[in-house]
Amino acid sequence: MHKILIGTLLALTISATALAQSRKAGDWEASIMYRSQSGEGFGAPEGPDEANVKFSSDSGWGFTLGYNFSEHLNLAYEFSKNTPRYNTSFRDAEGDPRTIDHTATFYTNNFNGTYHLLKGPITPFVSAGLGWTKIDSNISDGRGYCVPDFFWGWYCYSSSYDTTAFSYNAAIGLRADLNSNIFLRASYGRQWMDEKIGTDKPEFDIGKVELGYRF
Repeated sequence: MHKILIGTLLALTISATALAQSRKAGDWEASIMYRSQSGEGFGAPEGPDEANVKFSSDSGWGFTLGYNFSEHLNLAYEFSKNTPRYNTSFRDAEGDPRTIDHTATFYTNNFNGTYHLLKGPITPFVSAGLGWTKIDSNISDGRGYCVPDFFWGWYCYSSSYDTTAFSYNAAIGLRADLNSNIFLRASYGRQWMDEKIGTDKPEFDIGKVELGYRF
């Protein structure tokens, strides 16, 4: 992932001679995103006396929709999804040790403020944001639901163990407006969650590469 980010940043710099006009107040923009999330471990370092969870690194995707208040300031909504593998160790209700290896799903919704340091079409930037993240274990919690279905009469499904928590982030990056509509953006930062897993609160390194359209 680091090589991809570095390569993207170099490409942005090399492309400077071909750049057109930069952002201006009143512009809306949207982007699609490649998103890398680091692997992290939480809880007791050695199980299973206390619950512990280890997430692997993962590549995901996302999109943004934002508004430029000026050449410097942008506010955007961001949605992203990652599906890392995880391993957890714990003791069940009978006190027996158990280990689960499965795939989780992270759904993150953020509202991010970005400040572009330069007015020109190629600029470094800093950003920070807050929102919420849902972590779905994708393991059934034993409850089932049935709803009416037009074709089959009833559609039944089971719910899974999940948690939703307040999250916040900060990042630095580089942006290049390639012409009056198309831009590239790359960033590297950190995301924190206000939810305990075991004895720790989750935090992840986040890398992003985006292709966007300004309108």
